[in-house]
Amino acid sequence: MDVFIIFNIYLFYGLVFFAMGCVVVFRHFKHSQLRISSTLWALALFGFSHAFHEWSELYIILFSHDISPQYQYVVQWLRLIKLALSFTGLMIFAWLLFAIVLKPCGQIGRSIIVLTVMIYSLILGLFYHGTLEMADSFAEITTYTRVLLGFGSATLAGVGISLYGQQLRKENHQYGQYFIATGLGLMLYGVLAGLVPTTYYSCVPVLRTLAAGIVLVSLFKALKIFDIEKEAATEAKLKRAIEADKFKAIGHLAMGVAHEINNPLASSTLALDLLERQLPAQPRALDYLNRARLGIDRAAVISKELLTYARTDVSHTEQVNICEVIASAKQILIHKLAAYSLVVQCPKTLVIVGQKVKLEELLINLLNNAMDASEPHSQIDITVLARHDVVQLTVSDSGHGMDEKTLQRANELFYSTKSIGKGTGLGLAICEQIVARHHGELQLHSEQGKGTQAVINFQLKGDHYG
Repeated sequence: MDVFIIFNIYLFYGLVFFAMGCVVVFRHFKHSQLRISSTLWALALFGFSHAFHEWSELYIILFSHDISPQYQYVVQWLRLIKLALSFTGLMIFAWLLFAIVLKPCGQIGRSIIVLTVMIYSLILGLFYHGTLEMADSFAEITTYTRVLLGFGSATLAGVGISLYGQQLRKENHQYGQYFIATGLGLMLYGVLAGLVPTTYYSCVPVLRTLAAGIVLVSLFKALKIFDIEKEAATEAKLKRAIEADKFKAIGHLAMGVAHEINNPLASSTLALDLLERQLPAQPRALDYLNRARLGIDRAAVISKELLTYARTDVSHTEQVNICEVIASAKQILIHKLAAYSLVVQCPKTLVIVGQKVKLEELLINLLNNAMDASEPHSQIDITVLARHDVVQLTVSDSGHGMDEKTLQRANELFYSTKSIGKGTGLGLAICEQIVARHHGELQLHSEQGKGTQAVINFQLKGDHYG
C-alpha cells in the first residue's frame, strides 16, 4: 500500500481515539447523578493510550528499516506492552461497568474478565520463559493479546455499556439508545481489531477506523446527557434563587403585617379583661373567655414568629413535653376536631429539646392535612414512641390518600391538590423545615383509598428526652 495512504489511515485512526478521550474529558461529571459517570475515566484512558499506540505504530511502519537490528527485540517488546496497556484501559472500563449493571449480569461479566486476564497472564508468562512452543514469535503473542485483551475487552465493555443503556431505556430515558449504539460499536471494533489481522486484507485498518468512528459519534450523543443534566442543575439553582428573593419579599411584608396585627390583638386582650370583670362568675362564661384569650395569645405568638421564620438557626430551645404540645394543638383546633375521632397514644413524661411553638405549628399543620383528607366522623391517630435515641411521632388518617406522583411532590413549595382558596401548598414544606431544625426526619407513606401516615423521627441525644 502507498506510504501516503498508510500515513493518512493511521493518522485518522489514532485521531478518532484521541477525540474519544477528549469527548469524555471535556464533559462535566462533578455533580452528575448518573452512575456511569464514575467509570468514564477508564474509557478516556483507553482512548488516549490507544491513540498513542496507533500513532507510534505508524512511526514503526514508516521507519522500520531505519531501526538498528540490535534494537529490534526491544522494539517488539515495546510494541507488545503498549498494545496490552491500551486495551487494559478498556478492560478496566468493562470491570467498572459491570459494577453498575444488574447483579446477575454484572457478576458474570466480572467473572469472565478475571478468567480472561488470568489466561492472558499465563500465556504471557509462558512466552516470556520460552516454554510455550506455539508462542515462538512476537507475532503469535501479539495475536493472543489482540484476541484476549482486544476482542475480550471491547466485547465485554460493549456488552456492559449496552446493558446500562437498556436500564436507562426501561427508566424512559431516550438517550439510553445512544449508550446501546456505543456498545454495539465497541463490539464491532472488538471483532475487527481482535479477530481480524491487519494482514488479512488491506482495508482492515479502514474498517477499524469506521468502527471506531461509530463508537465516537454514538458516545458523543450519549454523553450529551451530562450537558442536559448540568443545564437542569443550573435551572434548579436559578429557581431556588428566585424563590429566595420571593421569600425575602414575603419576609418584609410579614414584618409590617405582624406589627399591624399586634395592635388590635392587644386591644382585644384588654377588652376581654374588662369583660371578665363585669360578667358574673359563671364557669361557662369564663370558659368562653379563656378560649378567646387562648386564641388571641396564639395569634400574638404566630405574629412574632412571622418576624423570625426565615432564620435557619434554633436560637431558643427548651425541654418540651410532647403530650402538652398535642394538648395545645387539640385546644386550638377543638371546634374543627369535633367532627372527627382523635385517638392519642403518648407517654405523659416524654420530653424532647426544641421550640414548643414550632412543634405546635408542626402538629397543627399535620392535623389540618389529616382532617382535610378525611371524611367527617373518621378516625385520626397520633402515636408517640420512644426508642433508644429516637422519638417517633406518627399522625395517621384513613382518608383518600395520595398516588405515587402526588406523594413525590407533596413536600414541594406551593404544590397543593386542594382547590384555590383552601390550600397554599406550604403546609408540608413548613413541616419539613421545622422537623429539620429539630434534628429530625419527616417521611410520608400513603396509598390511594387507604389513607396517609406522616412519620417524624427526632434524632436525640441522651439528655434530649425523659
